[in-house]
Amino acid sequence: MYHTHNYSGKTSFNHGHSHEYDGETSAAPSGIPHIHYIVGYTDYAYGHSHYYSLQTSPDYEAPGGHIHYISGVTYITADHYHFIKDKTSVD
Repeated sequence: MYHTHNYSGKTSFNHGHSHEYDGETSAAPSGIPHIHYIVGYTDYAYGHSHYYSLQTSPDYEAPGGHIHYISGVTYITADHYHFIKDKTSVD
């Protein structure tokens, strides 16, 4: 059986602004140690958006299931980038 997680958050404040992002992870096997991938674009704000493609941490037990941590940087757009640091929903 496979499962996914939802995620959402706000990037770091760089270059005078931040961006919001959200999505669903790639599917991964349930019941064994695993990771997910997240790919997408931040919201369009301040005349641009940022693409991101990241790998989650391994799974960590949490009440009701497990979570994954997300950490990385967006691709450079308009001469800057943003940090993404968050966690997925519980599954």
